Amino acid sequence: MDQLPQVSIIIPTFNRENFVQDTLNSVKAQTFEDWECIIVDDGSTDGSALLIHSLIEKDQRFQYYKRPEIYPKGASSCRNYGFNLSNGKYIQWLDDDDLLSTNKLELQWLELENQKNSKIFSTCGWDLIWQGKQFQLKNFMKDQVSIDPKDFYQEISKQQAFVPLHAYLTPRELIRAAGEWNSRLSVNDDAEFFTRILLNADKLINTKGCHVLYREHEVGRISRKSDETALNSLMLSFRLIHSYLTAFGVEGKPYFKWKLLKAFYKYHDTYPAILREHKDFFLENGINLNWRIYYLIKHRIYGFLYPLYKNYL
Repeated sequence: MDQLPQVSIIIPTFNRENFVQDTLNSVKAQTFEDWECIIVDDGSTDGSALLIHSLIEKDQRFQYYKRPEIYPKGASSCRNYGFNLSNGKYIQWLDDDDLLSTNKLELQWLELENQKNSKIFSTCGWDLIWQGKQFQLKNFMKDQVSIDPKDFYQEISKQQAFVPLHAYLTPRELIRAAGEWNSRLSVNDDAEFFTRILLNADKLINTKGCHVLYREHEVGRISRKSDETALNSLMLSFRLIHSYLTAFGVEGKPYFKWKLLKAFYKYHDTYPAILREHKDFFLENGINLNWRIYYLIKHRIYGFLYPLYKNYL
């Protein structure tokens, strides 16, 4: 009987023939070789499948599946299907246009194995990627070795930081405890999912010496939407995250004030009625939607002065 792989890499894909090959090549180039890569197609109509099958012919650690009709369309649903097919002790989530440094799995796997605790997971540094961009590593943990999950939201709020989903390597047992991806969410599903991971974890460790790249380009990401559905999903995710943090006694007001202001600035012109439906939630987190003009003036002044300040420095 074949031994089960240590790491399962799970990739949802949809019409990414221009990027998916680079993503899969970054998987194939890993110095850690004990992995399986499960690719779940969400209904692509381009040439993605041909590219993927040509790679599978050369390396059978790659597996290609189409999302069954019983699973709803969407990246989160594809991740759930991929997880149910997977066998790895650790799970690497990866989107179909993002990249891993060649030593990412090796270094994180070694650190997690040394922890001998399935309630500990790992993150690493990251950067955006687009043509011609100079590499500049980002890591909200900086020189910290680890962070208590209850301090996570305070820290990322203070820095207004972001951690892409593929920066993490997560034990399967921790995912089982936290629950599957929420397929009702089309936006901010990763924040909702990893909140549950964090709150079920003992700690998050910071693996140095590796990184991931998060692609920025004009073509929308697999889950990006800029419409009414997106805003409803975003607000639902915020309310779910709020309920989790409240249940675990974690202070989240600075986080929600930051995130809700971002949502207000993005959608105040297009969907003010939806924002007003959540006015009590905004107010609970320090934002009074009756002060709409004040927030907009403040935001515009900041947008004008901040570049001048940066140039002065």
